[in-house]
Amino acid sequence: MPLLKKNETINKTYTVKFFIGEGAFGEVYRVNHKFMGFQVIKVLKKKYVENSDTKKITQEAIILSKLTHQNIVRVFETNTFKKNEESFIFISMEFISGESISDLLKRKIHLNLELALKIQIDYLEGLSYAHKNKIIHRDINTDNILLSYGESEPKALLSDFGLAQDIKQLSNIPNAGGRYLYFAPECFTGIYLFSSDVFSCGIVFYKMITGFFPWECHIENKDSADDIRHKIIVSRKNI
Repeated sequence: MPLLKKNETINKTYTVKFFIGEGAFGEVYRVNHKFMGFQVIKVLKKKYVENSDTKKITQEAIILSKLTHQNIVRVFETNTFKKNEESFIFISMEFISGESISDLLKRKIHLNLELALKIQIDYLEGLSYAHKNKIIHRDINTDNILLSYGESEPKALLSDFGLAQDIKQLSNIPNAGGRYLYFAPECFTGIYLFSSDVFSCGIVFYKMITGFFPWECHIENKDSADDIRHKIIVSRKNI
């Protein structure tokens, strides 16, 4: 069951309109800010928070709130609220009327080259801007690229910067294993570079035009980071 219910109010500011869904790191809700209209909040899961550096998350959110680019989902604030005597961390973000690449691929399986190139160029523009501001995304995958349908053709935006902090933290979060399939080799040793993001973008593009990963392996929630790394390396060698 979602943590928040329709019409519930957070910090006397955000009114929940409906539950959108959940990912590895949190539950996502469409909300109405009492002054700024529709936004999205991501309430971070307890399991994620327990295995993360929350101070680092807050610091990165502050940096991201100052980034303004048409291909990056705008971050407004990071804050906390209490429910049933428990404290929860949330991030408020720009509302995007559309869907993720993952959602689109569930319907289309793969995309034609023209559309895939348009999407790829869009979010790479956003990534380039972030890199120029010394920010590494760390978790580029088809879930974290959103498609806005507010114009004549879809516009791609990057979201969820910095939530995947390191390999150890990810390995303790249920349902996060699939993200490893986008990792550059150095990420498995805890090294994140600007080029690591670019590697992940290549996997996203391959997935868009073929419907598959360049390598396929079965990942289970019980697998450790080392188990997953080994499976992926073996799969790559078998290409």
